[in-house]
Amino acid sequence: MTMSKILIIGNVLKDVYLKLDDRRNYLEKDDKNISWMELGFNGEAHPYFHRTSVYGGAAVSLSVLGQLGVDAGIMGSQAEFQNGELSLLDAPADYRYILCNHDDITYFVPSARKPTEWIAPSATQGIPEWIFVDRSTTVTAQLVDEIANFMKFAQGAKLAVHAEKHVTPAGRRLMEMADVLFLEEEPAIRGRDEIVDKIEAEQPKIEQIICHITPRKLVMGEAEESWSLERTDTLTHLTVYSTIAATILGVISAGGSVKDALLWARLNAETTSLKGSATALRLQELAAKELEKRANIRLITRSLMTSGKGILAADESDKTLTRRFAEHSIKNSPELQRDYRTILFTTSGLKDAISGVILSGSTVKAKMMDGTSFVDFLTSKGIIPGVKVDEGLAVMPKVGEDYTLGLEGLAERLRDYYKRGLRFAKWRSVFRIGKNQPSFFAVERNAEDLATFAKECQLAGMVPMIEPEVLRDGDFGIEQDMEVTARVLTAVFQKLEARRVELDGLILKCNMVMAGKDAEVQSTPNEVGMATAAILRHAVPRYVAGVCLLSGGQEPKEATQNLTAVEQNSPYPWPVTFAFARAFQEPVLKIWQGKAENVKAAQAAMERHLTANVDALHYGQVETYTNVTEGGNIGVLEL
Repeated sequence: MTMSKILIIGNVLKDVYLKLDDRRNYLEKDDKNISWMELGFNGEAHPYFHRTSVYGGAAVSLSVLGQLGVDAGIMGSQAEFQNGELSLLDAPADYRYILCNHDDITYFVPSARKPTEWIAPSATQGIPEWIFVDRSTTVTAQLVDEIANFMKFAQGAKLAVHAEKHVTPAGRRLMEMADVLFLEEEPAIRGRDEIVDKIEAEQPKIEQIICHITPRKLVMGEAEESWSLERTDTLTHLTVYSTIAATILGVISAGGSVKDALLWARLNAETTSLKGSATALRLQELAAKELEKRANIRLITRSLMTSGKGILAADESDKTLTRRFAEHSIKNSPELQRDYRTILFTTSGLKDAISGVILSGSTVKAKMMDGTSFVDFLTSKGIIPGVKVDEGLAVMPKVGEDYTLGLEGLAERLRDYYKRGLRFAKWRSVFRIGKNQPSFFAVERNAEDLATFAKECQLAGMVPMIEPEVLRDGDFGIEQDMEVTARVLTAVFQKLEARRVELDGLILKCNMVMAGKDAEVQSTPNEVGMATAAILRHAVPRYVAGVCLLSGGQEPKEATQNLTAVEQNSPYPWPVTFAFARAFQEPVLKIWQGKAENVKAAQAAMERHLTANVDALHYGQVETYTNVTEGGNIGVLEL
């Protein structure tokens, strides 16, 4: 990238960070010889024990651009950034006090803001390629007029505006003039959305690009990045947002793409501190690692879906597992839950039948008897560990239908799971068939959430496994299940494409199509196979990485028979396999019963069920099915 000359318009601020003390210690020094002082604000005394002063406002933008190697300067000032140092000798600053008391932050600023006066660049300075109106600027009608007149004279120069928090008529004019507009869409700013919507609808500049900055999202055109405003230091959003805007402008002005600009901005926002932002070299290194992580998504999907193996869903929560234990009269304890999962994961032949295992959040952190984490154990066997990241179901008010919890803080959880060694994640949404159900609203809401989850996964470098499950509960016929499943899948993929989710890095986990479990006439395997094949071909784009069929409460024998029938209707444009939970686990629980002496028999049953379903993947060439009765005896059932 080449350097670009940027003229920054804005005020220099001096941020004084005061770390407050919640004790009332009015001594000059405490017992640890730490000096204390007491300041009065708004008629109240505020003792503090630590003070840090840094430059803010336009100085932040100058520093960030300097770190990126971009030639920039503050209007009307000799301020400069050279050799990693910021020089502001001739730039008077307005003080802003920031009181930090644990997680609470209070700002004290001068009641009268210093006006920002226009000072045209001198002949020796030349015409800048970009004019950047920093968020610290006091926007007046006169300033906007001066900028507009200069832009007419400086042909070829572009304008970037970091919009003020409270939009004034003058600020509105400035926003309409911008080539690049940075907006902080905070919920507390009322009336802002109407202004933004009007600007976007009117399109005052055909090529205007609007960058939306929220505490958890950066969106610019078709590019987006997830990030978190939560900080472990005293750096506030006032400085972080300026870092984001300056980074994006620096990358774009130097010839970088919008996607690169957002990625660099996210990384800079997450790594910057009171000591300053990251250098271009550091951001380049971080971005390369991030892009490599995202590129691996396709490798992971191929490993999960093209191996002729299936997925083991062992993602039941501790609460759900406790209920299943009770169904089989097994006493519940953390030790027995650990032992049960150990039985599943140490079954002989697991790695030959299973390419990935879906874990619950608690299992991710759990360890086996010898101290090895379940994640590390599975990885050592060549099995890819994944995790269920949704947080269960809730009921939508008024509508009375289900939606899934867990979007709050999802980006942070995904990145944490990636660090722990997880490489794919699952999100489940459910749809019930009933009178006027699922409603249009319920389908749209859940489809949007699935698409949001999938996008967050790919941004975090993990493979998304979406699970829009049409439940079997009810007395409906197979035709109604076909209609609902097709409607749900169509809506989901419309939302996925709207969010620009890369389908070749996504796995669909969905129900087989069949009559409800209370229907008078149950579907035959042949009917299930043909109906499921027809709906998948109709609603699932050919670029999807793969399809996993869930057992959905079917009995082990029934699930294998229906899987076989689906495979008999191949070929498909994508790999089709199984992602079973109870179809594998019920026989194990029946035999094990929480007793150590039954472990080998339980694992033998697990292995037989694994083999039967892997065989079912080979176009239904299975001739026999091994079923384990409650008494532990083995019987052979003809398919």
